[in-house]
Amino acid sequence: MKKNIFLALDFNSPDKALEVTRQTKEYLAGIKIGLELYSVIGLKGVKEFEQFKLPIFLDTKIFDIPNQVAKTIKIISELKFIKYFTIHALGSLEMLQTAQKVVSETSLELLAVSILTSWDKKDLAQIGINNEVKEQVKLLINIACQAKLSGVIASAQDIVLARQISKTIKVFCPGIRSNQNNQDQKRTLTYKEFNTIADDKCFAVIGRPIYEGNALENIKTIINSAN
Repeated sequence: MKKNIFLALDFNSPDKALEVTRQTKEYLAGIKIGLELYSVIGLKGVKEFEQFKLPIFLDTKIFDIPNQVAKTIKIISELKFIKYFTIHALGSLEMLQTAQKVVSETSLELLAVSILTSWDKKDLAQIGINNEVKEQVKLLINIACQAKLSGVIASAQDIVLARQISKTIKVFCPGIRSNQNNQDQKRTLTYKEFNTIADDKCFAVIGRPIYEGNALENIKTIINSAN
C-alpha cells in the first residue's frame, strides 16, 4: 500500500490526537502537529507521538528575523524526534538560508510555506502583493530551492509548478478533501485528484476528513477513492 498521507491533528485534545493516530497509524506516512495542538501539549507532548514510529511534522510556521529563527530551529533540531519543521518562505531568502545552515548536519528537514491554501489573489493584494497566486508560489518555491530546503508546503494544484522548478524537492499539500467540500480552504483537490499528479516525494496533508467521525473508516474510504 502506498503511504502518502500525513494526518493533520488540527484540534486541541491530546487524548483524541493520540487515539486517532493509534487508529490510523498503519495507513499513514506521518503525522502533522499544528499550532492549536502544540499550544496545548508543548514539546514534551509532541514527544509522546514518538511511540508510533512515524515521522513527526511540527507545523508552527515560524517567521522572524534570521537570528531568532536560527536559535529556535537549533532547539528543534536537537530534539531528534521531530522530522519536519515549517518556516515561512515570505521571511526572505536570508532567513531560509540561515535556517538551513543550522540543520545542514542534523536530521531535521525544513519545509518552506509558500502561499496558504486559504489565500487567493484578493488576499495577496490586501498585503500589497500584486502577483497572481501561482506567480507568487513559483517565486517562493524558487527561493526555497535556492536555500536548499528539503521541501515546500503548497496546494496540490501547484504540484506541477513545483516539479517544473525542482524534480527532487518534497511537496506537502494541505487542502486535500475527500469530496468538493472546501470548508475554509480555497485552493483544494480531492485525494483522488492529488494522486493523479503526485509522485513519491509528494504528500497529502489531511485532517478533518479523517478525524471527524470514524477515523479508521474515513481514511480507508479516502484511500480507496483513489483506486
